[in-house]
Amino acid sequence: MRSAPGAPPRASILMVDDRPENLIALEAILEPLGHELVRASSGEEALRQVLARDFAVLLLDVQMPDMNGFELAHLIKARERSRHIPIIFLTAISKGEEYVFEGYSAGAVDYLFKPLNSTILLSKVAVFVDLFLTREQLQRQAELLREGERREMDLRHRAELLESEARFSQIVSRAMDAIISFGADRRVTLFNAAAERMFLCPAADALGRPVERWLQDPLPVADAGATPNEECQPERALALEATGVRETGEEFPVELTVSTLELQDERVSTVIMRDISERRRAEEVLRAQAASLSETSRKLRTLNEQLNQRTAELERAIGARSRFYTSMSHELRTPLNAVLGYTSLLLDDIYGPLAPKQAASIERTYRAAKHLLDLVNDILDLSKIEAGKMELLLETVGFPELLEELFSTMAPLAGQHGVQLRLVGSDNPITIVSDARRVRQILLNLLSNACKFGHGQPVDVVWEQPEDGGIMVEVTDHGSGIAPEHREKIFLEFVQLDDTSPTRGTGLGLPISRRLAQLLGGSLTVRSEVGQGSTFRLLLPASMPDDEEEAGETAPALSCGSHP
Repeated sequence: MRSAPGAPPRASILMVDDRPENLIALEAILEPLGHELVRASSGEEALRQVLARDFAVLLLDVQMPDMNGFELAHLIKARERSRHIPIIFLTAISKGEEYVFEGYSAGAVDYLFKPLNSTILLSKVAVFVDLFLTREQLQRQAELLREGERREMDLRHRAELLESEARFSQIVSRAMDAIISFGADRRVTLFNAAAERMFLCPAADALGRPVERWLQDPLPVADAGATPNEECQPERALALEATGVRETGEEFPVELTVSTLELQDERVSTVIMRDISERRRAEEVLRAQAASLSETSRKLRTLNEQLNQRTAELERAIGARSRFYTSMSHELRTPLNAVLGYTSLLLDDIYGPLAPKQAASIERTYRAAKHLLDLVNDILDLSKIEAGKMELLLETVGFPELLEELFSTMAPLAGQHGVQLRLVGSDNPITIVSDARRVRQILLNLLSNACKFGHGQPVDVVWEQPEDGGIMVEVTDHGSGIAPEHREKIFLEFVQLDDTSPTRGTGLGLPISRRLAQLLGGSLTVRSEVGQGSTFRLLLPASMPDDEEEAGETAPALSCGSHP
């Protein structure tokens, strides 16, 4: 929201909950911040608010009728203008690990359980409000800077114009080409030294004479008092060939350019000419060579047409595959979400207690549906990358803050596998400019793989700044390792070296991670020794290239896969 002139800047905070008493409680907690608090009692009302204005942060209840918090978050993140809004999920029911992971997958920056700690919530919201106000202030400063640059450029252009005028006479006098200027009456007003040499006539004798004296063909320039036609528009240059006539009467071929400048009270035309006698002789030789190349060109055209046809067929096939991935991914997510929802209700005994065998069967159904949903989401990400539609949101990313945040997220999974996460890094914090969401996605995949395949051994995460800047993060497990012949296979789509593993993934985690690293201007590599474990190294630059789109297009489109 816009603040009144001279008043402290204010931001808008959107609170979404279907229960009015929860909204009142949130208002009571956030009131000390002094910012605008906006209520929304449903997902549709929240979407209308997001379309109407910008928000510093969004507090979103998970369980709501018609549209739950995860679905609303996906819709908000899918829109370019609102995808940067930080989302904090609030829930009193959905406290399971799968909900937390789904919340972060939907683009959340935090996932808090009710009853809420008012001090913590107030502190977190204050941070995002400060970031929002800082970003707006930076945008305003950038606009002022651009305005100053425009003014500076205008002054520089004026100075350059004066300098160019000072150089004009020197350039004309020393030019190798003949330059003749004349007014609307077609009489010569400028005859440079090169024109004197070309036409064997002193400038003093040429001034005031008709320009046609030195050209056999008429120039396409309007006469005095005439309205310029399409052939002689002001400031338009016409290039053509003609026959020049020296003062001695000798004729010779010339190449000339005619330009006309319409000034306030006069029309000035300029002819720049060059003697092309030598070039004409060379062209005769080239015509003979061109005839001998004609047959070769015909054959090359035939081969090129065949190549273009095959290229078009390949592009159609790739496009069809990408469209299939995207279409099927979207079509499958809705029924899979329904399956996950209903099985969760059954496992939570919402419809009554289950027999042990029933609970075990439904739990297997839930895990299978969750695995399939992960696969669908990975395929959708992969299709976006291949289609060049993966959008990046650049911001400042701090280390080790991001790693410490991920350690908190991975704590349940690490505990499940009996793994201890150890963080080792330099004493000085490091910041880079990148897409924080995609960096998290890459590191979450590496940490998840390390926990799953580390055989209960500690997982070491080392971060440091390389000599050329940026950030280097290494995730090391002490599991069984990867054989040399399989180290590149793990970066191929749908390749899993151990299909019988109980921790089997989608086969797309590492392929997507490597491609995301390349889109961010970095790289993802692996070192491994059989029986000693594996180390995955993520290298990211200090900042993205100036042309983000170019960086995305030039990233190698390698086939990539997942940790075995």
